[in-house]
Amino acid sequence: MPEQRYRHGAIYAKSLAEHLLAEGYSQSQVFSGTAFAPELLSQEKPFAEFPDIADFFEHAAILSGNDVLGFERGMERDMRRSGLLSYVGLSSPTVRDFIKNFARYRRVFTDVVELDEAILDRESVLSWYFRVPAKVERRQLVEFGASGILSGLEKAADQKLRLRKVCFRHLRKTHTNLIEDYLGCPVEFGAPENAFFFEPSALDVPLATADHELYSVLRQYAEDVLERERRNTSALIVDVERAIAARLAAGEANQDRVARALGFSSRTLARRLAQEGTTFFRTLRDLREGLAISYLKNSDLGLGEIAYLMGYSNLSSFTDAFKGWVGVSPGRYRTTVAAED
Repeated sequence: MPEQRYRHGAIYAKSLAEHLLAEGYSQSQVFSGTAFAPELLSQEKPFAEFPDIADFFEHAAILSGNDVLGFERGMERDMRRSGLLSYVGLSSPTVRDFIKNFARYRRVFTDVVELDEAILDRESVLSWYFRVPAKVERRQLVEFGASGILSGLEKAADQKLRLRKVCFRHLRKTHTNLIEDYLGCPVEFGAPENAFFFEPSALDVPLATADHELYSVLRQYAEDVLERERRNTSALIVDVERAIAARLAAGEANQDRVARALGFSSRTLARRLAQEGTTFFRTLRDLREGLAISYLKNSDLGLGEIAYLMGYSNLSSFTDAFKGWVGVSPGRYRTTVAAED
């Protein structure tokens, strides 16, 4: 079967590299240890694998010593660099239309990000997730995208948009007040999903950048591009991970329950995962490893609490499993490896 791909526009990896260079970092510091090279700077419309872009944002945060680098760069993002996707959004009549167009035409820019505006009209909520394995570290890039789209919306509307709440799936221990101050609402980390909870009136704010004639032309062009786009990313593993994550703490993350939740028999799920080159046990293991590392690095949860959230019956079982994944106990990892980050 074809190799799974996670294609994503890399224009903001390019702009981040430009920012770091302007701050005085050398090309070697900016690019060494990443999937990118200085040639990125000369590419007009670069695309890359999403894990490589996410890793580059994490690398930049560590290099600069700035734990909120992604969020801050998103606040300054020039949305027009996204190309067609942003221009369709900016020419839209209202905030609501902007969001719906972003959700519909996102495939022009990414195979990875899924925007769910199914309850936007009813509950004024926009949620989003990433069709990549949970082990892909993405905190900086997620926060860059969140502050970037809100900043773009507010610039287009020429006013501050009121939010009731913002949720992030990832955890964060530091600088939460900076993020809450900018968003102007409570922010929940470690939530079940990434989501903006808008005040209903915010969705009907007209955009100062609206252009009816241009909007009509760009939407037709976007439809044509969308028709030509071929989806390369398999959704199965991510769907399995999401079903597992919802059942971990309850101790119900077994193959039979997850298969039923996805509308499969256990045998069918096993066969389809085999076609993806994996198994249910491996997917469960990888998800637990990724979540455990995130909890240890980005939260103050006790080891017993983490063991519970991972679906282990006791701390000893979690400790043995974690040693098998990374070679050290969870406690040692938290005090040494995570501290080095």
